Amino acid sequence: MVTNIAKTYLPDAPVADGLPLIGNTMNFVTADGLPIKAMQDAVRKHGDLVHFNVLGHSIYTLGSPELVHEVLVKRSKEFEKPETFSEKPTGLRRFLGKGILTSSLEEWRPQRKLIQPLMHTQHIKSYADTMGQLSEKLLSTWESGTERDIHEDMVNVTIWIIAETVFGLSSDELPDLEDSVEAAQSVGLSDFSSPFPSWLTGRDRTAARVNKLLAEIVEDFKERSRNRDESERIDLLSLLMETRDEEGNLMSDDFIRDNILTLFFAGHETTANTLTWAFYYLSQNPDVAEKLHHELDTVLEGRVPSLDDLPSLPYTAMVVKETMRIQPTVPAIPRKTGVSTELGGYHIEAGSAIFISPYILHHDERYWDNPETFDPERFSAENESSIPKYAYLPFGGGPRICIGNHFAMMEAQIVLATIASQYELTLKEGAVVVPLQQITTSPKYGLPMILEKCN
Repeated sequence: MVTNIAKTYLPDAPVADGLPLIGNTMNFVTADGLPIKAMQDAVRKHGDLVHFNVLGHSIYTLGSPELVHEVLVKRSKEFEKPETFSEKPTGLRRFLGKGILTSSLEEWRPQRKLIQPLMHTQHIKSYADTMGQLSEKLLSTWESGTERDIHEDMVNVTIWIIAETVFGLSSDELPDLEDSVEAAQSVGLSDFSSPFPSWLTGRDRTAARVNKLLAEIVEDFKERSRNRDESERIDLLSLLMETRDEEGNLMSDDFIRDNILTLFFAGHETTANTLTWAFYYLSQNPDVAEKLHHELDTVLEGRVPSLDDLPSLPYTAMVVKETMRIQPTVPAIPRKTGVSTELGGYHIEAGSAIFISPYILHHDERYWDNPETFDPERFSAENESSIPKYAYLPFGGGPRICIGNHFAMMEAQIVLATIASQYELTLKEGAVVVPLQQITTSPKYGLPMILEKCN
């Protein structure tokens, strides 16, 4: 590892095409979300490490698995989460505090050690039946021949699942938090990509309003958990409240608040988007949909899938994995360096931001044949092993890989299998589907689809 390198010894990285004086500022100011397309074009034109100048702030985009491995794994201590460089909470740290998603590496290590056992198969496998039952609850509101916004439905069903598995609440007891999630995502993204101060744009006021609501809700949920019988305390909030550190002490209120909100925020939005895009791509690829329906008909024979069914549903898993490739729910993973350093043979100045884009990697012809084609067979048993390491990052990579990846995969497979075994979904004629690439990727105008009951 090379750090504190004098600039004279190393060349500067290629600069993305921009305008005089303001550089690439317009790419970020005018983008509806993150300027992933501009980053992708720059990588294709200039190489695997490209410099964006945004009002004097340096942002670099990476385009190779080797550089991604270096940043996320080999030099993870040097390239930290950007929120951790500011004494004042910024980004998602405004809302999630020093939880496992937004903490520094040193803060993260003991949290991971405590929380990882709660995400073990012995705990999350008990949630599989809940996932199937709540998918059935959603289907009870559907009627063949009608139109639904599938994105709204997927958000709802994943929130119901989080309500029961994380908070131990029925869907009827969970307050409407979607506006808070959207506000937090908007503020978090703007903190990182906007050149304008947060007090000027109103982000500080929005964050204060959302945090007040979240604090009240978490306290209410904790009180409900304390009042339950011991046999009913199998949700993640109850388990977290009962967790003790190495010295036998219960965890602090801040620890519980930060991490339970992290599990909520990260646990429903990402899976909802993956399911939404899965149904969109199935509607655009009838041959894939036919294979999926054949597998589900053969294995399930009309019943709701259980955890034990998943090994017998390999094509269902392949559809989920290919969805996360072609439309990764997290389009960019940010990092930052606090020291002047070297990366890819170029000088990187202190305070620079680094964008690792799963979307760019997942659409690179060097690693994927016909990358714009939706092809679940890439993830068949014989093909998956040939995918270059770190060319596929559905859950990030390195020590900070998503702690809920097994939960998310199980949930996506069970919900997809339950719905697709009973309905075929067709995109509404004339519908405009535009990916909105923010912290996560959702369809900007929703996903209107026509329901057709399977025979």
